[in-house]
Amino acid sequence: MFDFHFQMSTRDQDPCILLSGSCREYSLDRFNEAMKDAVANATKTVFLDLSQTKLLDSASLGTIVSHFNLLRGQGKRLVLLNPSASCRHLLEITSLNRVLTIEVDPTPATPGVP
Repeated sequence: MFDFHFQMSTRDQDPCILLSGSCREYSLDRFNEAMKDAVANATKTVFLDLSQTKLLDSASLGTIVSHFNLLRGQGKRLVLLNPSASCRHLLEITSLNRVLTIEVDPTPATPGVP
């Protein structure tokens, strides 16, 4: 049931969060804290790698949008990397694929905490 995990790394010297499993309401506090840390440590961009994410619920999607707006207000960016098929579908049906920056890139993140 609790199959949500995240790993912090860096990409282009900015924070990258790799989400894996199912990001649901019960894991929202941990996800939100990870996003807050990434925003605080970002110089230009926060990368959110969704390649191993099975599911995002509406609360998780709300957290992503909230941090997107926070970063935009600071003149920074949020980039979603390699969204899984289920994440791509969710972004498409909510039309967030037209608002959020989505990149498909096979380059792995650099290990290490930002």
